[in-house]
Amino acid sequence: MPFAKRSLFRILAPWALAFALVATGCADDRAPTYQITHEFSNLSFSITKIFFKEEGGFRDYSGEIYFDPAHPERSRVQVTVQAASIDTRIEGRDRVLRSDDFFDTGRYPTLTFVSTTVSAKAGGLMEVTGDLTIHGVTRHITIPVRFLGTRKTENRGDIVGFDTEFTIDRTEFGVNGSRWSGGAFILSKEVNIHLAIGALGNGAQ
Repeated sequence: MPFAKRSLFRILAPWALAFALVATGCADDRAPTYQITHEFSNLSFSITKIFFKEEGGFRDYSGEIYFDPAHPERSRVQVTVQAASIDTRIEGRDRVLRSDDFFDTGRYPTLTFVSTTVSAKAGGLMEVTGDLTIHGVTRHITIPVRFLGTRKTENRGDIVGFDTEFTIDRTEFGVNGSRWSGGAFILSKEVNIHLAIGALGNGAQ
């Protein structure tokens, strides 16, 4: 490489690298990591059976949240739910829901959500887009999330809170229950999901 070109390369290379880091969101001020904790979280759902509202939830779940309130667009989240931990307070019903007629937890033991983008909106709201996988089927969805705040604690690090409520069509994920219902439309296709998420920080990543 001629001397002039080498000199120009040495001058421009550091600036090009800095620009690339900023443009890709890979600067050093990466978001802190938070671990979802059961103590402050609740994963619940409701569905209409005939014309009655029935509710349930999941007891076993985990996940990580990377979040910086100053730059929410850099955030990301991943959540894993153990399907067999479904709890509707009726054990017989839970066994049916775990069967291959519904969640088929033997073949598909987990439900997962992995974000791809986060967009900040007014009033502490965000739109989180990502891949939701249920019953081995993945759908790309966008859900509204409300940022509740952060608080420092003396002994347990920072805590961050979020809340979201959205609706999915269970049949799009193959959770049909057609054998149980005999093909009758006893259960609504729409399932309302409510997630109250509390997570504890463990330092920057």
